[in-house]
Amino acid sequence: MDDRATDLADGGGGLHVQVRPMASGDEAALRELLAVVAAELGSALGARMLRRPWFLLLLACGFAFLAASSHSLLLPLLVLALLLAVGRPALAHVWALYAHQDMSLGLGAPGATDFRFWVAEDTDGSVVGMVGLSGFGKSGDGELELRSLAVGQEHRGHGVGRALCQAVLAFACGYPGCQVVVLDTHMLHSSAQRLFSSLGFHPGPACLQPTLSGFLADLPVTRYHYALTGSNTEEHSPRDEE
Repeated sequence: MDDRATDLADGGGGLHVQVRPMASGDEAALRELLAVVAAELGSALGARMLRRPWFLLLLACGFAFLAASSHSLLLPLLVLALLLAVGRPALAHVWALYAHQDMSLGLGAPGATDFRFWVAEDTDGSVVGMVGLSGFGKSGDGELELRSLAVGQEHRGHGVGRALCQAVLAFACGYPGCQVVVLDTHMLHSSAQRLFSSLGFHPGPACLQPTLSGFLADLPVTRYHYALTGSNTEEHSPRDEE
């Protein structure tokens, strides 16, 4: 198991990043980074939900009811415009809170021995990316889960996400009993999915989350697998979106 820091230099963009295990003073910066990424995801999920058939049907029924009861089209049009103006930011905020809570799981929690995190920092010492690994508390299943991959907007496309994932895979290769690294992702993470495929992860069948949020957003989740005991070939690509 190798917990040493590794360096990544991007000659094209002049970006120099160090990937290292999370330290005690990193939590605030990581939560801030996750808040930005969660807000982006929340906005995308909110916009997707507004296009769902059940939501459009609900709006149509509400519009018809107001039009029939008020005998005017002005009131339902104003109400519809207000709902759209307020509803999308509200939905985005709710989804952002949900995403932030999920990605922050195990971060700074007392006694959370099931999680480990790595960070990427630039030459100024600023945290520009992070990734987590969970599943250490499970015995005998040989499976660890990559999670909470996040890279700041201005540092995407320079290989930071790739370096973080490689640090996790290098650690997992040396972890006793670990046979496979898994992760869950969905269609809104298309750039991350390309990255995972290029690293040697293999996707399983997509399935809808059996939760209320999964139904409301209609967002199928795909589980990717990286077999440490098998043959994973990496297709080196000069850039990735993370």
